[in-house]
Amino acid sequence: MNTEKTGKLISELRRAKNLTQGELAELLHVSDKAVSRWETGRGFPDINNLEAIADCLEVTVPELLKGELLEEPVSREELANLSNESMSLTKALIQKKRFVNTLLGFIIGLAVLTLAIVHLTTPIYINGAKDPLAIQELEDGKIIGVMAEGATRYELGNLDIPDGIGRAVFVSCYTTRLDQITGKQGDNLLLIGNKADVNWVFYYPGANGDQRLYENPDAPDLGGTITTLPRLVYNYWIMIGLLATIVGAVIYLIFRKKYFARTILKIVAIPAALTISIPLCLMGHFTEVYNAGFYLTGIALLAAALYLIFWLVLESRGKKK
Repeated sequence: MNTEKTGKLISELRRAKNLTQGELAELLHVSDKAVSRWETGRGFPDINNLEAIADCLEVTVPELLKGELLEEPVSREELANLSNESMSLTKALIQKKRFVNTLLGFIIGLAVLTLAIVHLTTPIYINGAKDPLAIQELEDGKIIGVMAEGATRYELGNLDIPDGIGRAVFVSCYTTRLDQITGKQGDNLLLIGNKADVNWVFYYPGANGDQRLYENPDAPDLGGTITTLPRLVYNYWIMIGLLATIVGAVIYLIFRKKYFARTILKIVAIPAALTISIPLCLMGHFTEVYNAGFYLTGIALLAAALYLIFWLVLESRGKKK
């Protein structure tokens, strides 16, 4: 038994009677989506509907089961075999649909969970405080920082200045939504380094781009300023992804009746998923994107989940005939 042959026969007989899918569905008391699934081979009529379909299309049940018009009637034994095959096929399609729906639900849940984790753990940098980080030099030569109220976490980054001028340390203090919800209290003190090793301490994101918190009196002149950790310009990625999506969609519309149209659609879904995942992950934080690894990981996970959702939906719908 071949679902595509049966679907093709139903489609041909329906068109011969000048019926739309909706009109046939109304006559059979089913949905037009059910008729569409039958005709594309993605589904198979329930055994209880076979007789009604055969009456509407003026064919026999065996002809529907075989997917072709027969010149001679089938034997009772062959009819019984066809009925058993029909029931087995229907059960297999139902199980496949349940599996796809379960997998789709799991991936949607994974996407929602990823997005929730990203937003709950997104760094909220303390850049509005007057003194987000106070630097102190201890008697033993250690340089420590005292974080402002509200900060629960910190980041340290080192930069070796060329020409042997010395080493600079970049510090940022931040909190997260999760910390705010759970009431987490961070360590107020953090060790930045030793005076002999550190010439400058900069805070980012600084209000004026270059916020120098500490300078070793013995450090040479920088001859200018140091730009703190730059923001990643995600807007460009959004524009590129959106442009690629639009171009791909136009190509798909041009070749949508070709056999390779589904492949084009799957390729277009890649920039589309990326374009959607970037604003979702950066929602409310476009002006303070500093932690590249953190955001890129969340964007990649969400884009992958969105693409899998699209792929599963596309596969479950099947190729239109």
